[in-house]
Amino acid sequence: MSSSGLLDQARPLVVNPPNFLVATRDTGYKSTALAISELIDNSLQAGASNVRVEVATEQDGEYPIEITVSDNGSGMDQRTLGEALTFGGSTRFGDRSSLGRYGMGLPNGTLSRARRVEVYSWTSQGIWMSQLDVDEITRSKHRSLPPIRGIVDPPFSIYSQSGTVVRLLRCDRLEYKRVSTIVRHLRSDLGRIFRHFIGTSFDLTVNGSHVAAIDPLMLDRPGLLAGTRQFGDMLVYRLDAEEGEGRIEVRFSELPVERWQGMPSTEKRRLGITGSPSVSILRADREIDRGWFFMGTKRRENYDDWWRCEIRFDPVLDELFGITHAKQAIAPTQELIDLLGDDLEPIARALNSRIRRRFELLKISTPLGKAEKRASLAEDALPPLPQNPEPAPPEVEQALAAFEPAHTSGSTYQLVVTDLPTTTAFEAFVKQGRLIVALNSHHPLYRDLYGPLACSDSDVDQEVATHVALTVLAAARAEWLAPRKASRAARQKFRQVWSDVLATFFNVPA
Repeated sequence: MSSSGLLDQARPLVVNPPNFLVATRDTGYKSTALAISELIDNSLQAGASNVRVEVATEQDGEYPIEITVSDNGSGMDQRTLGEALTFGGSTRFGDRSSLGRYGMGLPNGTLSRARRVEVYSWTSQGIWMSQLDVDEITRSKHRSLPPIRGIVDPPFSIYSQSGTVVRLLRCDRLEYKRVSTIVRHLRSDLGRIFRHFIGTSFDLTVNGSHVAAIDPLMLDRPGLLAGTRQFGDMLVYRLDAEEGEGRIEVRFSELPVERWQGMPSTEKRRLGITGSPSVSILRADREIDRGWFFMGTKRRENYDDWWRCEIRFDPVLDELFGITHAKQAIAPTQELIDLLGDDLEPIARALNSRIRRRFELLKISTPLGKAEKRASLAEDALPPLPQNPEPAPPEVEQALAAFEPAHTSGSTYQLVVTDLPTTTAFEAFVKQGRLIVALNSHHPLYRDLYGPLACSDSDVDQEVATHVALTVLAAARAEWLAPRKASRAARQKFRQVWSDVLATFFNVPA
């Protein structure tokens, strides 16, 4: 017995390696894409401009799928590679400047999906290989990794002067059994997770096809899918943390209800318009979670499908966001929840209210469509619209931007209801041969006359609403037939005065 009164014995290891490897496979990566993202993080930190993900079938009947991730980064020397597959073995442990921090991503992410991992890395000094096999270590009870080996003839083609290849072999925890399904989900998820990296300086491919950046805020949609607008200004917070000052950026977007709501439900879901999380959380510009965060007491509703929020933060604020080594979820502190929730909840409620109102406005569009069709039938009997009219005021153009492409091509008229930044009963302008007329939802002409008629279940009221819309179209068309700009300006002034007088009459108590 020693002088301390304790029996002399060998000190136990902090970790039992075989059991630890089996247990750590249950870290709980939500998807294969999130596990593979750990490897892409490493590639980006190694300065890679190209990352290739390959999903292939193997001859092994029990484990038929292999995944390979290769990059053209700086590569690793023998010593660095020797640490790459050890848990916490990182030359950047504790680093808050970029994507990695703990040195857990490579072994943790790969073992969550495969029973064997091989890592090859090369520089001008040669090619080295390291491996981690759960079955071998469990069977042999080894407490250390096999030695690093020099490789002369690697089982892949080298396409750069330096780089790294990670092979996931004996994959037994993939969500899907078909290669095509795995590839489809990888392209979608990785395009969203690394959307701020994909571009001119970074190329990501899956099975040879380029991965496109996918913006959940939908501000980048082209053509007929365009129309999403940023809602308000970006919010910026600067917070002090133990590791220094950190920055949080928050921005919202509002989807074009009028343009997209008519799509089939299956198409809206396929495009991620409905059924997608509203809030995306990014750490160092890489998405780590998405869901419903920092919205206070507001519960999520179907109307909340039609707006998005993106929250980006610096790694020095990891403790506030509750980041774990798996980098796939947040568990924010109450302090942060209160700070952001006080600002973000009112914005979420405002967006919900705006979108609810836009859907209500769409319900009363049937008489407008009937008026458009009737007016178009009479077009040949009327003088032509001007070919080169002056543009509409910028604030009116902006208010109507979401409506324009929603109309069928070749139509002469378009009638919409929207919140106009003017006090006139309606605004009108000609664009590409089409007369676009917007009823002002704030004006009594819409609020007290057209709106109640259009919302009525009576066929007679619906027909009267159509005639009201035709009356507005006639007034707008007559205004634009004025041959001179000065004459049109006088008529626009008359419309403003007429609108004000009409509002006064309508607002007189009955």
